This record gives sequence, C-alpha cells and structure tokens, in this order.
Amino acid sequence: MKRKTWIALCLTLCLVLLAGCAPKAEDEVKSGKELDEMEVLLGSMEEEPTPTPMPLEALYYDYSDYRNVLDSTISKYEEDMCYAYLDYGLCDLDGDGILELIIKEGTCEADYVWRIYTISETGAKDVGSFGGGHSALYTDSEPGLLCVYGQMGHEEIVRVSYDGQYISVQTLISQDLADGESYTDPGAAVTLQPITDPSMIP
Repeated sequence: MKRKTWIALCLTLCLVLLAGCAPKAEDEVKSGKELDEMEVLLGSMEEEPTPTPMPLEALYYDYSDYRNVLDSTISKYEEDMCYAYLDYGLCDLDGDGILELIIKEGTCEADYVWRIYTISETGAKDVGSFGGGHSALYTDSEPGLLCVYGQMGHEEIVRVSYDGQYISVQTLISQDLADGESYTDPGAAVTLQPITDPSMIP
C-alpha cells in the first residue's frame, strides 16, 4: 500500500513539473510579435544602395559639329569644285580620348594645309594648321601624328603634336634622296576620307 502511494506521488510531481515547463500560448504570441518587430527594425537599418559613378570612358562627346565643319569647307570651295580633292581624318592627338578632326583645305598642292579641330564646350574649335602640300599622314607611337612631305627627291618628316591648347610641329628628318630611293614609310597611314563622305564621324 505504501508503495502504491509513493508511486502516485511521484507521478503527480512529474505532471506538475512538466506543466510548469510547457510554454504558454501567451508567451508564444509574444515571442512571435517580438520576432516580427526585430525583422522590421533590421530592415529599416539596411543602407540605401549607393549609385555607381559613371566611368570617364562612358562620357559622351558630341562630334556633330565636325559635320558642320565639313559642310562649311565644301561651301568654301564649291565654286571651283576644289572640295572634290579634299580629305579628312580623325585622330586623338593629345591622348585625352577626344578625336581631333584633321581636314585638308586649299585649292592645289601649292596652298594645301591640314587644319585641326577639337571638341570644346562651344562646339568644334580650330586649334591650328600645318602645311599639307605633297604630304601624307601617319600615326605615331606617341600622341600626335607624323607628316611626310615628298617632292622632286626631297623628303621631310615632321611630328605634329597637340598639348590641349596649341599645335606644334617638329622636324625630324630633312634630306635629299638618291636616284631611285623611295620616300620613307614610317608606319600605319591615318585613315582619310573625302570631305563629301561624313560617315567616319561618330
């Protein structure tokens, strides 16, 4: 009899202990509410995404004024049709990413000049010129270009540079060639097109 009573008391004590450890419904609701509030708080603390700055390479240069330069040059020589012999090219002369316009002007080999334009805040800007008679243009290993002059066995090679403000011309070679000797070919020629074809302008 005493044994049965002792077992009954142990079972009762276990039930009481288990009842005390079980979570109450109110506690479960409170815990769920606190969790939701924590998620809202953490969400509000997240930083806004920082906009990615535009790289310099993506800056857009408006070359449309170069087309106007071609048109005005055609108009200038339209009367005697000399524009039919005039060419233009594009080359970054100072390494700043802007293509300069190089355009031949004049009526014949005696008065041809290569005139250079660049892009400015006000449009196409004339930055200078150099002789263009009996000449050919070539790319250089450094910013700028090479111009080779050749006539009646005499040859000159000059380097044309642009510092962002002024054009400078430096003579590299001036020599008379021997009979049968060819003029110097310093490398890749600058691509040229007739000024009547503006398709090369971006």
